[in-house]
Amino acid sequence: MHVARSYLRAPTLLLATALSAAACGGPKTIEFAPSPASSATPATATPRATLDPAAACEECWPLSGLPTAAGAATNRKPLLIKIDNAPAARPHYAITQADMVFEIIVEGGVTRLAAVFQAQDPATIGGVRSARLVDRSLTPMVRGALVYSGTSAYAWSLISKDADQGKYVELSADHAQGYFRVNFRAAPYNLFTSAANQRQNLKQLGAETANDIPKWGFLVSADHPATLAGMTGGVPATEITIPYRADTSAVSYQYDAATKTYARFQNAAGRAVRDVDALTNRPVAATDVVIIQTEIWDVPDIVDAAGSLSNDMRMTGTGPATVFRDGLRQDGIWSRKDDNAPFTFKNAAGEQILLSPGQPWIHVIPNEMKVTSQ
Repeated sequence: MHVARSYLRAPTLLLATALSAAACGGPKTIEFAPSPASSATPATATPRATLDPAAACEECWPLSGLPTAAGAATNRKPLLIKIDNAPAARPHYAITQADMVFEIIVEGGVTRLAAVFQAQDPATIGGVRSARLVDRSLTPMVRGALVYSGTSAYAWSLISKDADQGKYVELSADHAQGYFRVNFRAAPYNLFTSAANQRQNLKQLGAETANDIPKWGFLVSADHPATLAGMTGGVPATEITIPYRADTSAVSYQYDAATKTYARFQNAAGRAVRDVDALTNRPVAATDVVIIQTEIWDVPDIVDAAGSLSNDMRMTGTGPATVFRDGLRQDGIWSRKDDNAPFTFKNAAGEQILLSPGQPWIHVIPNEMKVTSQ
């Protein structure tokens, strides 16, 4: 069944005045005052019976482990939205409202984010940028729709084939509605969207739901002993350094025991700056920081304007992993049988490591990169 490459007629969207079809000249620049909140209204969580604190959650959002509210539509299709992570594209909009975030190395040694939105529908998300080959593995894993602003001819040939085969839905700004440009940033950092706009696209395609979204391994509650569920023997680690490109992209985290979260910092002009969500004004704080190490190689078919080669990476099989949770570091392995399966993590003793419910930040890095902590 072919649904992903349909060229949509202009739908009636919540931000209809901001929208314009690519065929009519692309997204329109508008005067724009972002809403400070998501369109979704948090509901009271459903009461639950007392459960084994070491067990994986069952009644929870599959990609964050957070408890579901009564009547929550946990089968709504996730939106995997490509977010620019260059210094000029920061601060990000709506990043704290994502269920999970992947950070991926791209050409030139900088990074790009893949933010997955299922439980919440932010009114302003961005800036949206182009897809990469790795998105062909990430999107089917969450049974998602790939939301992006275009890609290379080589990557498009593969993404469009995937979509034709029903592996996932793709919603490029090259042909889908629902994108708009803002006046407070220069191009190419000024392309934005909203969850409501993209869900309207999915509605027109008859692709609003996904009934088999795999649950990641999350603990039942954030209130648990630090050594529970695979973290026995973990080493105390309250400061984490991920040595991406030093002038633009290096990342560090600082653990806050009071909130059981990791405050995120990222370099701009060689200086570490605390990440803050420009939509919610909330500082970015991960509940779990996960490191996946794998083989990453250059792809000669894709060269950017600066002459840098794009890359691809192995995202199935097994490899080294590190999980930071509750102020501890646990080194182990990741495993994933195919592109439709989630990642799972085990410690050296073979025990599964479960994540704390909340927003995990997942970093895919080359085997030779060393993440330090103290």
